[in-house]
Amino acid sequence: MSDLRLQRPAIALACLSFVASLTLPALAQSQATESTASTAATAAEGNTLPPVVVKGKADKDRLPPAAPGGKVATGARLGVLGNTDVMDAAFNITGFTVEQIKDQNARTVADVLLNDPSVQYTSNGGHMVENFTVRGFDVASNDLALNGLYGLLPAQHVAVEFLERIELLKGPNALLGGMSPNGNVGGMINLVPKRAGSVPLTELTTSYSSGSYGQVQLDVGRRFGDDQRLGVRVNGVYGGGGTGVEDQQKQRRLGALGLDYQGSGWKLTLDAYANKENINNGSPGMYQMTTLGHLVTPPDSDTNMFRGTHGESESNGLAVRADVELADNVTAYATFGAAESSSHGLLFGTRVILTNDNGNANGYVYNLANISHTRTAEAGIKADVNTWGVKHALTASVSTMQYEYWNANVARTGWTQNIYNPVSPQFPAAPTTVPQTRDDEYNGLALADTLHLFDEKVLLTLGARLQQVDQSNPSSSLASSKYDKSTVTPALAVVYKPWGDKVSFYGNHIEGLSPGTTVATGYTNSGTSLSPYKTKQSEVGVKLRQGDFTHTVSLFQITKPSAIAVTYAGNSQPTMTTDGEQRHKGAEWNFSGRVLRDLSLLGGYSYTHAEYVRTASATTTGKGVIGVPTQALVLGADWQTPVQGLSLNGRVNRVGEQWLDSANKLRLPSWTRLDLGGKYDTKIASQPVVFRATVENVEDKSYWANVFSDGFATLSSPRTVRVSATFSF
Repeated sequence: MSDLRLQRPAIALACLSFVASLTLPALAQSQATESTASTAATAAEGNTLPPVVVKGKADKDRLPPAAPGGKVATGARLGVLGNTDVMDAAFNITGFTVEQIKDQNARTVADVLLNDPSVQYTSNGGHMVENFTVRGFDVASNDLALNGLYGLLPAQHVAVEFLERIELLKGPNALLGGMSPNGNVGGMINLVPKRAGSVPLTELTTSYSSGSYGQVQLDVGRRFGDDQRLGVRVNGVYGGGGTGVEDQQKQRRLGALGLDYQGSGWKLTLDAYANKENINNGSPGMYQMTTLGHLVTPPDSDTNMFRGTHGESESNGLAVRADVELADNVTAYATFGAAESSSHGLLFGTRVILTNDNGNANGYVYNLANISHTRTAEAGIKADVNTWGVKHALTASVSTMQYEYWNANVARTGWTQNIYNPVSPQFPAAPTTVPQTRDDEYNGLALADTLHLFDEKVLLTLGARLQQVDQSNPSSSLASSKYDKSTVTPALAVVYKPWGDKVSFYGNHIEGLSPGTTVATGYTNSGTSLSPYKTKQSEVGVKLRQGDFTHTVSLFQITKPSAIAVTYAGNSQPTMTTDGEQRHKGAEWNFSGRVLRDLSLLGGYSYTHAEYVRTASATTTGKGVIGVPTQALVLGADWQTPVQGLSLNGRVNRVGEQWLDSANKLRLPSWTRLDLGGKYDTKIASQPVVFRATVENVEDKSYWANVFSDGFATLSSPRTVRVSATFSF
């Protein structure tokens, strides 16, 4: 019954968007004649005209241009296959542009990814760590990629100020991206750093947010030399103050450098950053209600149950890449990256277990310390060849990643708490020792061939990755805590374009690879590192590019093994195995682009049926997977008003019901959030200035938003107002 309640507004909004996207481009086309005469004047006013795309051999190394409307790109990176146009990609991909990042006053990657209904944010808005699910599968904070390389980004929040694009590829992608530190299979989130353009850039952005948080950012880009071969892009950020969480204080610093040199037949790039974030006097909590047996009324969304705590996270990263043209149709590349991250104090683990309807609870808080070191490298060669009239785009690459992790915590558990009248805990002392718990090495060899058949109407990609996984837990003395094995993950993908670039039918069968987890205490095989396991996806879809508007409709099924506890005869303790299985089936519709000259839409709808197919217990087998909304809807709009330089935008997020616990006894209700914003582009004393304002959660609703882990719900973010001013010099 509750699903029907969700379907009514979801279907109504979806139908409205669909009708608008099909009919309004026709109206826009009728306006083309009358708008032609004003094109020169529009360009003079500083508006960006649709880019002219000239295809050539370097297409896969060139950042795809923005699509009409400016909020998303015309393509995105497909891992080792390089940058690919949306209509040529046999996958569901979206590249969110820097314009979208700015116009939403986004602070973190989560702020941007919430424009896609298949992405859910499983942490709290004021938390130190950002975690996601894509198509219902976890994507951890340290599983994001920088220019296709995993493990190089901050382990907690990733600042967006130095990013040009945030790219989302949905589904397993072992062939394309290799294996990430935590083996995410829901999708690949790739972040593209800024580069210096041909026009000198100097921008100073000041901003202010609810709770007294202020920030300043300097963004400078220049090219040097007679041929402007050397490009330098520098970003610096400093911010601090109160947040929307009551009494919480945050401070952050970011320095980022992007260099590129365009030689004759070769190119060299370097990206480096240093990021530091402090959190003081509290954090949002996670609420366990399964012990109580039913949901309680959520507290105010700005509730802070963890005053008196503090945390700090610091990350540094570097990536270098070289590309060389060996021949007219042959390019070689090599890239290397390194990153180090350290965090301590209040990072995550802020939990309470409800004991009655009055809000009484047992509180749990952890003083954590963790360190991670990553070294990664990749080298490859790409060649375009023709055999018997068939064009082949060949790719071969070898990669390696060394990932080391140290972790410890000291807990303060079971203190008397009340979610409506919070009681501050006594923050525990810091860990005295921090043991190394992971020493992993991933080596891969990937081969792929994209065949261009029947006058480019069919693109067929065949490929496979040989992945070697070497895992160990240095803190364990068990021989079984070490694991070394190789496996092959194949992929098949096809695109059929019967009418040029206007319509693409696509399908793929691809696998994901995840490292085995280390078994905790309480099992017969405690300390053992479980074998890596494969996740398999089958997907079909269609893409429609009508004028300035693009649709993507996809159907998918993903099957993933999972760790389960099995009690064997004669054993007093269970054994952890990877014999479990969960399966996600779904349908997605994404849309983006300009439906009228002054109106752009961005959003989509997703339906997902996720269940535990095989578990160790009859109480969970056949049940729905936790934290996976059956339905979700995003509808965003941007309107260029008749007032010169003024645009207004808004977004509605509708998330359906989702199971809170694996036994399916508690279910979080559906919720709707409204965000509004605006932008005013003007000049002050002949200097360009852009004013922006956004209001998140306009109605200041308090609701159970998402599921962090089995039984633990997260609370919605409070109403947050952000204003900013960008001065160009």
